Amino acid sequence: MKPGAAFEDYVQFVYHTLLNLKGERVQVSRRTTFRLPSGEAYEVDVYYEFLNVGVRHRVAIECKDWSTPVDQGKVLEFHQKIKNIGENVVGVFVSRSGYQSGAIAVAARHGILTLKADDVPTIPQLLAGQIRASLIPEIDCFGEPFWYIAELSGDPTEGTGTYYAFPKGSPVHVPLFFSKIHAQAYHAQLPDKKLYGVFGMPQYKLRGLLAFAVPQKIVFGIIIGMPLLGGEVKLMPVGAEQLRVEYLLQNQ
Repeated sequence: MKPGAAFEDYVQFVYHTLLNLKGERVQVSRRTTFRLPSGEAYEVDVYYEFLNVGVRHRVAIECKDWSTPVDQGKVLEFHQKIKNIGENVVGVFVSRSGYQSGAIAVAARHGILTLKADDVPTIPQLLAGQIRASLIPEIDCFGEPFWYIAELSGDPTEGTGTYYAFPKGSPVHVPLFFSKIHAQAYHAQLPDKKLYGVFGMPQYKLRGLLAFAVPQKIVFGIIIGMPLLGGEVKLMPVGAEQLRVEYLLQNQ
């Protein structure tokens, strides 16, 4: 195995995880080779690119698993490499043993981000981020297509991860709403409403919920009628697997 390969693999894993927390499907590659029309070829340890609002973002990452700090010569070599590859390539340098002071100054002058191993998230941190993205209710999310009620945490902008559920023994377990207004109206009539909030469920959180709900055979109650001024709540029971097939757009 190439010296430092394990460190490069880990950096690739970290960036792939961070960039795809919400199902973005950004491809993060290892040892990408760029061949120029002149015949020159340059290899990048870790590389990814994506489109955002029509703008192509390109990021090249150099990894050094050395026992000594990186010197300015290596930073200059990396700068020249990404400059030759093409325009709008952002450079990131990750060094396990840090940098000499001159290397940091050179990197800053050329717009290269310098990270140490301690700056790279650990696996437990990544898992916590995945859980938060997939399961923890967040106030700024929009329903795609559902809205739901969940227990509030100490932070008013997010929930604890505990969904509001119907009483034990009910034929359905968790209510879902197509309309935020219906969810708010239902929430307003709860006797312990101060403990709960209304949240939107984007597709990536629906996928996270179903990863748990399908094996547990959770039955959801989709609210299809919510009279705002009295009357009975009308709902449609839907099993977790049926919900996955009919409403999850990212089944891969």
